[in-house]
Amino acid sequence: MEQLLHHIWKYALYEGKELHTTSGDSFEVIDAGIYNPDAGPDFFNAKIRTGITVWVGNVEIHQHSSDWYQHRHHTDKAYDSVILNVVMQHDSEIYRTNGEKIAQFVMQVPDRVMDDYSFLQDHSPASIPCAFRLGQINPLLLSDWKTALGMERVLAKSSRAKILVDRYAGNWEEAFYILLARSFGTGINSDAFERLARSLPLSYLLKHIDSLLQTEAFLFGQAGFLEEDYPEHPYYRLLQREYALLRSKFRLTPLPRTMWKFFRLRPSSFPQVRIACLASLLHTYPRLFSSFIQATSIDKLKEPFQITLHAFWENHYQFDTVSVDKNKGLGFQTVESILINTLVPVLFAYAERTDQPLLEERAICFLEDLKPENNVYVRNWREAGMKIGSAFDSQAILQLQKEYCDKKKCLYCRIGHQLLTIKKSE
Repeated sequence: MEQLLHHIWKYALYEGKELHTTSGDSFEVIDAGIYNPDAGPDFFNAKIRTGITVWVGNVEIHQHSSDWYQHRHHTDKAYDSVILNVVMQHDSEIYRTNGEKIAQFVMQVPDRVMDDYSFLQDHSPASIPCAFRLGQINPLLLSDWKTALGMERVLAKSSRAKILVDRYAGNWEEAFYILLARSFGTGINSDAFERLARSLPLSYLLKHIDSLLQTEAFLFGQAGFLEEDYPEHPYYRLLQREYALLRSKFRLTPLPRTMWKFFRLRPSSFPQVRIACLASLLHTYPRLFSSFIQATSIDKLKEPFQITLHAFWENHYQFDTVSVDKNKGLGFQTVESILINTLVPVLFAYAERTDQPLLEERAICFLEDLKPENNVYVRNWREAGMKIGSAFDSQAILQLQKEYCDKKKCLYCRIGHQLLTIKKSE
């Protein structure tokens, strides 16, 4: 509730043109002050005029006057600079540490603001409570907000890449390999793929990357998929033999097979198929990161993902199960998801770290050139009237939904802020 009171004070949404303190003194707000999100009074450097006197100091906001004592402000000299205590309910006089009385103002919250705020806060995470009023928002504001949200998401994702690069002493190839592997898990197995990549350094793979069989053996064996006994499969036996040699040479310990999830996965997304795809990609493009930072078009970014798998996978989704013949490569949507969620953020992070603004711009252009993602959040916001024409827009929507709507941070959302500020009749 205090967050709402901060909002009302900051934007002068309270009722009444003539303001009076609880002592009956009239006053005028010249400047509401600067909001302070950290410790200390809520608003710094406010200006309040009473008669011919202008008071300059800080403003504190509470639901009840007595909160001043509950929060121990009366013993904290940092609050001696408060010139006005703004409350919803006056139930106590308050004083500075030297005993001086502090003026208070009972702020009347308009019913329409309280109703709108309650409605926005009471929504379920899956809904968009502001959908029916989205048409009231200035299209330019929506466009600017989408741009800000899209950049928020790119920066948040690129920060993960930077953290990983720092952890690996500036090795962009290694960090990219881990993030790329994670992207092959498409959510359900992302953690398992990342764990696999971390357990198998790229430097080990590169020593044998010219052999597809050994690259596959490295990945399948380390993933825990070569612990079974399938004597009727020559391909499987070859993988087992190669991994035994590699395991001994590099002193590897395979990960538990139980970490992989299959429930509700389409067969084309089974981890064995995705590992085969990753092995083929790394074998064909061992210095993949270098290739990507030089790409100047979406087609060039997609080119390495035209993967050809070992013939065994034409009629298998798992080692022990025969399937109908089908191309098991990466699908169109999977490739685009990898570009959107991994390649572009890493490219942007690299551009920032190496001070290449043109490369930063190219990374954002890639998102603007890619089609928007098709998920429930994007569909819901599009039905509400939001224009979503690119992957940059759909990433903005995901940022809006996950970081603002789901967390009910309507006061920090430009849409929520505008709806709480404008009148319903507007």
